[in-house]
Amino acid sequence: MLTRQIYQDEEIEIRVATELEAITHFAAVQASVAEIGAWESWCTDKYSPDDSRKYLTDSEQKRHRRAEFNFCVFERSGGNLIGSVGINRIVQEYKFSNLGYWIRTGYTGRGLATLAVKAAARFAFTELELTRLEIVVMDGNESSRRVAEKAGATSEGLHRNRLYYHGQPRDAWMYSLIPGDL
Repeated sequence: MLTRQIYQDEEIEIRVATELEAITHFAAVQASVAEIGAWESWCTDKYSPDDSRKYLTDSEQKRHRRAEFNFCVFERSGGNLIGSVGINRIVQEYKFSNLGYWIRTGYTGRGLATLAVKAAARFAFTELELTRLEIVVMDGNESSRRVAEKAGATSEGLHRNRLYYHGQPRDAWMYSLIPGDL
């Protein structure tokens, strides 16, 4: 059985969220639409509690298929969901995947995204036996670039038309993490 919790200290817990936590997930997304939506097409003011429920249900199904692993960052004292980190687009043949993350508005600048990236990377390298993680950051998203760099990822340059955002191709910075980087 795969680990459901990848990090815990006195203040923070990073673990799989259940469908029962959809409202908490929705509240975090809703509070962060302006900031996250600037970089992620899925995050709009049309995002609904049903979208959160479907995301969490789909995440559990993908987890069981070993296709994707999504974890949420929780504040232990109040139970607030304050972010997410995921391992997705896994290519088992070549032992690599994508690593993505976001932190709820009001909780940024505290090192939580870096903490989540490192915890997810350790999980990917030890439990999934991956050898490379790619962090793809849309050009202009300096906060996300800083997170990747603070987590020890190596910049591999600006890739033209690497992402698609609201129907338009966008350039993106490619970062990589390998086990020795941690």
